[in-house]
Amino acid sequence: MQNILTRKSDENIEGYLVDMHVHTNFSMDCFVSIDDTLQELIGKVNALTITDHNEMGNHSKTLVESLELKYQIKVLTESVEISTLHGDILAYGISAVPSTSLEPEQVIDIIHSEGGIAVAAHPFDFLGLGELIFELNLDALEINGLRSQLLNTQAKEAAETLGLPLIGGSDSHSLKQTGKCVTQFEKPIKTMDDIIKQIKKGHCKHLFLR
Repeated sequence: MQNILTRKSDENIEGYLVDMHVHTNFSMDCFVSIDDTLQELIGKVNALTITDHNEMGNHSKTLVESLELKYQIKVLTESVEISTLHGDILAYGISAVPSTSLEPEQVIDIIHSEGGIAVAAHPFDFLGLGELIFELNLDALEINGLRSQLLNTQAKEAAETLGLPLIGGSDSHSLKQTGKCVTQFEKPIKTMDDIIKQIKKGHCKHLFLR
């Protein structure tokens, strides 16, 4: 398939846009199908990662490939939003969901053991890791499309202090929220490994599309 689409409304934006935090109807608080989400994202992004709450493997390879062909948007599924004992972590590049009864550092160790990366989701809201981010071996922090400017500013300042890259994700639970905040990569994304490599190199930044 063609992995770079022509964005209709954002032709002045260079790079490769990925919504890194997308929920589907396999999250307990979302009722939107991946099909409807992709329809909403036509012309806005090049790719998305499915990050349901503590759920993976619900979208078959056959379904994903058919949707990619239909919408010309890359769909990456080796990702999940994990509820730890002290806040949420976005995992990219893992094969199974760790237990939700683990400490954040244990979850991060599991992610890293699989060659994945661990990102603090909405770090400073009531579901985030908060000040623990300064003690953990995280790979990046998230700028979140559903959180306030104040909370996202805190995340930016923390990333600067820690020397970590920032990613952007809409954290969408409805079509209205989809694609609000994304990650802008310097090079095309074809696989989860591409995402992991570019984030580790810091070749990414968050971007609000509205």
